[in-house]
Amino acid sequence: MPRSDRTNPPVVEPRLETGRPDLGLSRLQLDAYSGEQLYRQLYRMLRAAILSGDIAEGEAIPSENQLRDQFGIARTTVRNAMSLLVSEGLVQQVRGRGTIVSHRPISHSIWNFGSFTELARRQGQRPVTRVLEHQVAEGELQLVRARGLANGEAVTWLNMDTSWLSLELYPGIERYDFAEQSLYETLRRDYGRYPMRSELLLTVVPPSERLKEVFATAPDVAGYLCASGDVLDGDDRLVERTSIVYSPAVQMKFATRWGRSTARLPAERDAGEQT
Repeated sequence: MPRSDRTNPPVVEPRLETGRPDLGLSRLQLDAYSGEQLYRQLYRMLRAAILSGDIAEGEAIPSENQLRDQFGIARTTVRNAMSLLVSEGLVQQVRGRGTIVSHRPISHSIWNFGSFTELARRQGQRPVTRVLEHQVAEGELQLVRARGLANGEAVTWLNMDTSWLSLELYPGIERYDFAEQSLYETLRRDYGRYPMRSELLLTVVPPSERLKEVFATAPDVAGYLCASGDVLDGDDRLVERTSIVYSPAVQMKFATRWGRSTARLPAERDAGEQT
């Protein structure tokens, strides 16, 4: 399928005030044609600056008026972005001080987060997908799938994932049958989007009737682990928004890398020594 490319799409660039530190904002641009809402772009950029340590723990981020003026965006756009940062616990709003970073630069990743189909095939297993919802609304395809592994005729369902995909980024994607095709393989092959990393928030969701039916779990299950957030390509462009709910049978491993300022122990003899 041909891909619709734009040449030199307009970007919303920051106009920095002289005499005030830019906290890394001079590198940021908002793309008005990306298909991703501006407030989510601003949220992701500020979030990345916080997690990387460009805006340090205890430091105030630019005010609502400063962000509005620098990027030429509406006040509500800034407020929506700030609301997401507050809800994640990355910042807190302190009277008389403004919006303060309340998160230390720690990066997290979930091992093997990526294409379910590709991972299962690499492990010599047979992946199975059942499409539960496939509908277009407000310029997006909402795709809900149950994912599992087949053992003969039996299927063990491991997760239920929801993807929101921009029809502007992916024209015609609503015509694909994702019960038979890998979503990420399709995005790479037909649209040139390569998922490279994810920014996810882990929560516990209550046991809905649909989840209990998909996972065939007992009625007394208290809740399910859910990872939700953005999948990005190598240039930090949005690939999809996703929410993945995992069966209680799934075991997960986490990898955590602490910043150098917090990883060094007083008794370390060698700067390169790992503990």
